[in-house]
Amino acid sequence: MDFLVFPDHPVGDRLAAGLPRTPATRTVAHLSGRPWIVGHWRREEVVTARVGPRCAVLLGTTSATPGALARLLHRLRDLDDLAELRHELPGSFFLLACMGAEIRSRGSLSAVRRLHRTDLGGITVLGSRPQDLAALARTAAAAGLPGAPRTGALDEEALAVRLLAPGAPLPLAQRTPWRAVHAVPPGHCAAHDPAGRYRELRWWRPPEPELPLPDAAEAVRQALSAAVHARTDRAVLSADLTGGLDSTSVCFLAARDSTELITTAWEGRDPADDDPLWSAHSAYRLSRVRRAGRHLPLPYTDAPTWYTPPEQPADTDPAGPLGAVREAARLVHQARLVAAFGSRMHLAGTGGDALFTPRPLALNSLARGDVRAALRLARRARRLAPWSLPATVRTLLGGRSYPRWLAAGADRIAPGARRRPGGADWEDVPAMPTWAHPDAVATVRRLLREAAAAAPEPLDPLRAQHEVAAAAVRAGARVRGIDALMSAHGVAYEAPFLDDAVIEAALAVRLADRVPGGGEPVLTAAMRGTVPGPVLGRGGRRAHSAELHAGLRRNRRALAALCADSRLAALGLIRPEALRPVLTSLQPDTGALRPLDPTLAAEFWLRALPPPQAYDALPAPAARMSAPAAENG
Repeated sequence: MDFLVFPDHPVGDRLAAGLPRTPATRTVAHLSGRPWIVGHWRREEVVTARVGPRCAVLLGTTSATPGALARLLHRLRDLDDLAELRHELPGSFFLLACMGAEIRSRGSLSAVRRLHRTDLGGITVLGSRPQDLAALARTAAAAGLPGAPRTGALDEEALAVRLLAPGAPLPLAQRTPWRAVHAVPPGHCAAHDPAGRYRELRWWRPPEPELPLPDAAEAVRQALSAAVHARTDRAVLSADLTGGLDSTSVCFLAARDSTELITTAWEGRDPADDDPLWSAHSAYRLSRVRRAGRHLPLPYTDAPTWYTPPEQPADTDPAGPLGAVREAARLVHQARLVAAFGSRMHLAGTGGDALFTPRPLALNSLARGDVRAALRLARRARRLAPWSLPATVRTLLGGRSYPRWLAAGADRIAPGARRRPGGADWEDVPAMPTWAHPDAVATVRRLLREAAAAAPEPLDPLRAQHEVAAAAVRAGARVRGIDALMSAHGVAYEAPFLDDAVIEAALAVRLADRVPGGGEPVLTAAMRGTVPGPVLGRGGRRAHSAELHAGLRRNRRALAALCADSRLAALGLIRPEALRPVLTSLQPDTGALRPLDPTLAAEFWLRALPPPQAYDALPAPAARMSAPAAENG
């Protein structure tokens, strides 16, 4: 699925009219007849309703029907009321609505569905994929329409930011690798007024964390059940069954419906890894409650290893460097396998850890309102984990404003810096890799300071709420990349945990129930009676270091060869002579390999791009025909 969104303006008409035609392109028109939404989607990916001058379009995955959407549309007093529809529309989708010539467009909270924008010919055009807007900008420039200088060209500074590990702070993470193509921030919608003028409005803030565990667990159960149910209206569905609580919850909820369920699980190289045992146990229990299906163990001997370089450009994400780069070849292998069994959608438990793993930062936020409760829970946490007294005090009482934290980050990204996560940090503290070029480090430091100087708002004033919401956004970016990878092979990749309603239910849990104390108490309580008891009581899972080392050994020569003609080095972003030893030598500490993934992702992505001359001439893949005046298909 991909699309462009044009305001009801003559320039939008001109931009759309200049696009090549293909039979696969679909269009939804404004009341004026000008093109509004132009792109590609399957019939099951769109729900449309019109009530007089009002129109709403859902693009993505939802259990909503046109009739239900029309009833909701009829209730709207104005487009600001759209924010409340999230409670009645389960699934993961883009919501685009208009009242006359006034338009609102938004994606999902987690940014699995993320909108992007660029300015062309005096109007703002939206798109579901940044590469489509970049290509449209180059086409518009060739036609003489004005835009920002070099709009749609490669943004080397954004690529420098992509080298940060484990990832860039939220304001910088929103940058696309294309100049003047911007992501709409999380929790914001894009608004066009009747004159075509553009602005961004914040439509969502995290709920207050007030629900006690029993009520919170019920809210999570209902939201997650609805999210899974929104995806089971198909004959065959596949899903991960890793043995962990997150994927197991998704599978057992899916088994309640009549779909044929195919579960998959990777067999590990480490004999001490008990994931396959838990997966097999869950598959057996699942076979006793589901109507039909099968379990497919995925032997590592039959699949590519981690870090296998992509065989073709389709094995990357054209939108930008792939977060799941180490597993990309295995994900393609998995997509082809489940597609052969009839699956066109694959479910994963991605996002469960981001939402429901207890974090020390909950103590910091709890101390803002109830110091005694925070102290009592901190004493319990210290008995369960080796926290020093100074670290505990910093967790409870430390912290600075979000802009000041960002500014301080500019001094903490020294190449190779390794720090334990602090209990008062808004997000993970990133660092540049040891092989980053000094100019790239200086660039990222400058960008962090500029971002801090703009005084950005956090997603919530409470650090614990911001951290969970930001973690959901990062997980959404990962899901979006994997979906692009697997969809190229006929299988959509979906993560029910990252639906808006599930995220809100997780954020409503009171802080005292989110303090580290073992396991995932909220999700465990929510899934009691659905997931087998032994899985609910399972402890932490092992790290997959055997897969990591095996992948690096198998692909060492191919990875080291990247240093000979590195695209990142050609842009002045890395020093190949510093990267090569990391790729060719034994690294007993897997922590030293943590920064490798962002670098390889950026390198593979650059290599997948067509040559600049051919790429500049490429039309926008999301819109390859001139727009008719009515909806087709």
